[in-house]
Amino acid sequence: MEAKKLLTLALTGLLAGGCLMVPALAEDADGQSSENPATYTIPARVKRIEDYAFAGDTTLERVKIPDGVTEIGDYAFSGCMNLQEIVLPDGLTKIGNHAFDGCTALVRLGDMNQLESIGEYAFSGCEALESIGDMPKLQTIGNYAFAEQTVTDEDSGTSTTVSCKSLKTVGNLDSVTRIGSEAFSGCRELESIGALPNVTRIAFGAFRNCEKLKKVEGLGKLKVVNKYTFYACEALEIVGDLSGVTSIGEAAFNGCMSLASVGDLSNVITIGDYAFGACASLENIDNLDNVKSIGICAFSGKYYPATRRCKAPFSVSLKSVGDMPKLETIANGAFWSCSGLEHIGNMLRLKTLGDDVFGGCSALVSVGDLSSLTETPYGLFSNLNNLISVGDMSNVTSIGDATFNGCASLESIGDLLNVTSIGNSAFAGCSSLKNVGDMPNVMSIGDSAFGGIATFDDDGNWIGNEYCISLKEIGDMPKLETIGNNAFNGCSTLASIGDLPNVTSIGGAFYGCSSLASMGNLNSVTSIGEYAFSGCKALASVGDLSNVTSIGNSAFSGCSALASVGNLSNVTSIGDSAFAGCASLESIGNLQNVKSIGESAFGLYGYYDENDKYQIIYCTSLKSIGDMPKLETIGASAFSCCSSLASVGDLSSVTSIGGLAFYGCSSLASVGDLRSVTEIGNYAFDACSNLTLRVLPNSYAEDYAKSHNIKYTYIED
Repeated sequence: MEAKKLLTLALTGLLAGGCLMVPALAEDADGQSSENPATYTIPARVKRIEDYAFAGDTTLERVKIPDGVTEIGDYAFSGCMNLQEIVLPDGLTKIGNHAFDGCTALVRLGDMNQLESIGEYAFSGCEALESIGDMPKLQTIGNYAFAEQTVTDEDSGTSTTVSCKSLKTVGNLDSVTRIGSEAFSGCRELESIGALPNVTRIAFGAFRNCEKLKKVEGLGKLKVVNKYTFYACEALEIVGDLSGVTSIGEAAFNGCMSLASVGDLSNVITIGDYAFGACASLENIDNLDNVKSIGICAFSGKYYPATRRCKAPFSVSLKSVGDMPKLETIANGAFWSCSGLEHIGNMLRLKTLGDDVFGGCSALVSVGDLSSLTETPYGLFSNLNNLISVGDMSNVTSIGDATFNGCASLESIGDLLNVTSIGNSAFAGCSSLKNVGDMPNVMSIGDSAFGGIATFDDDGNWIGNEYCISLKEIGDMPKLETIGNNAFNGCSTLASIGDLPNVTSIGGAFYGCSSLASMGNLNSVTSIGEYAFSGCKALASVGDLSNVTSIGNSAFSGCSALASVGNLSNVTSIGDSAFAGCASLESIGNLQNVKSIGESAFGLYGYYDENDKYQIIYCTSLKSIGDMPKLETIGASAFSCCSSLASVGDLSSVTSIGGLAFYGCSSLASVGDLRSVTEIGNYAFDACSNLTLRVLPNSYAEDYAKSHNIKYTYIED
């Protein structure tokens, strides 16, 4: 007799012994069919298919299980790679773990009207399975029941991904209460699934990557939408009743590109990281009355777990988010690049905001009440060109770097009475901002806080800078101590600044403030930095500068209306071009401690006028400069073309006078004592036709005067 394959079945029968081991031969009438050896009919007396009963049998193609069987054990048909069809009995109540795992040829399963549970990995890797019938009494679907999984060959070590890639429909699931982790994960062709009116738990990633799933109905008893539940369900349009949900987990709906609405979220307390990212069709989120926290990039882009990065596509259709009266925390990038978002409701209890929460929300027009907020993080509303108004910020004490940077439509920001610090570029480029109210408690204003930003066209080409050109006034800041570089750079309509009695240093703070006419009290200032008031052509006077020790390069250059600068008795250095082009400046007071005057300090200033024509102005009104007994160096062109300058006081300590230093000073009649000079540059006194130098006999200065045909007299000791 030819060798026949022996299949050993562990069958639970009706025999008194309970478990009967039956050898099933090919000729057995109740075993394999002699007409079709690949079809196996389970004997009628069997009630349970035991664990591993047919595991790994690659000869089976069809199995018929009699009506008396109520349970299929763990791994019962696992790895039956050629099993195409199985007839399940009406009374079946349980399918065990891995029962049909790896049955890659299994095409369909009929109705299972009495089935109550499906175990873990039960149908995982059934690549040909197309449909599953109604299961009206099913209560639990185990972890990874229909999931995609990676299989590694033990001999070769190669890995293969297998999934229920052909599964399109799942029938009635009315009684299901629990769906396990990754249960349908990777069923990429799954289009429909029965309603889930009684489900109370859907575990991690249950429908992850079900790319064609269009709707999931029911869900009225669900309390939590777990992590990755509907991640990358790109065709998902309808989600059932979420009115009982209190928590939406990490990436729960991330990548649901077709999801237009999520319905009632009135009981939601937490919205997790990346929860609704890349929901490109989602237009509105309303009724978030109980939400307390919104996670990282919650409504932003597609989340990639391997890199923990959030990228395009983004939730670009989201237009409005309703009031969130209990919201306390919004994490980093929560609404980043929601370019269609126009309105955010009131957030009365909001206390903590992450970085870039609204970054790239270019359509955002208004933000509601923020009355509990105490500080704004980096880039909160950065580059929101359409943002017009922000609600009550009366409790804010700190405005972070770039908070309103590039908000070109922002007109006002309301009460800032409690603000103590304004960060770098906080309001840079806010070209519509007209006024900033009183800030009685502000102590520091950062670099470019109200300054300019670069702007670019759609191709990334630089097209110019945007400044706070509408800002006309700033209230008193009696506690202000520091002003950063370029703090008000380009605020061309800013007319006045109140008293600044505690400021000790001013950098290039007011560069280009062409309408600034007056400055308040500056009696604590010790240094005026580069370009501090450069281009302030309307500035007529500056307050008390009696404590200033240094005036930086171009500090007052182009201040064509500046007539006087007050007491400079403690100044030790005047930088290059410090007063260049101060055409109205008539005199410089006491400079008894100055040691150096830089190049072109009182020289020419060039600029382009409103007709784009280049203009040059000089200190043509400067008539006299007092004694400078400690002055050691005068830079090149320091007083060039000061045509009204008639006299310069004591220069007895000067050792070096740069080229063109007094060139073109046609009214200059006398220069103080030059006894210490050892170097005079080319053309230093050219075109000074009325000049007489005071020199010592046989000195360098006398030799210079002789060689340049300049009149001189001897100093009388």
